[in-house]
Amino acid sequence: MSACAVASMSALAENHGQGGALSSLQIAESRNLSQPLVAKVLTVLSQHGFVHGTRGPGGGYRLARDPDQITIYDVVELFEGHRETSACPFGPGWCGVGEPCPLHDTLVELSETAANTLKNVNFASFVGHGKEPA
Repeated sequence: MSACAVASMSALAENHGQGGALSSLQIAESRNLSQPLVAKVLTVLSQHGFVHGTRGPGGGYRLARDPDQITIYDVVELFEGHRETSACPFGPGWCGVGEPCPLHDTLVELSETAANTLKNVNFASFVGHGKEPA
């Protein structure tokens, strides 16, 4: 679901500052996603203050904050929550029970690097960069 959330937020960021709101159907079509899934994701994003939704004619969704104030990490973390930083290739019950597996430190470092990268990338990079029709 986090990929759908990032895709939906990127569509809203592309539209940011253009005055109009986007419906869940418009977002879904622009990102080749399922409209019911986009609608569910937007509800969660709205409940957590990332988007504002309005009903009726002229309604739709907009970002609740400036895109430069919302990181990719913020959205991914909302949908994935705290996850184990490394999935031990030896299976459950290895790392954390005794000596860590030979890849433990490498996998932890990789996970931390990915998280830090996502914390430094915000949705402002999508503003004004709408996908050109094929």
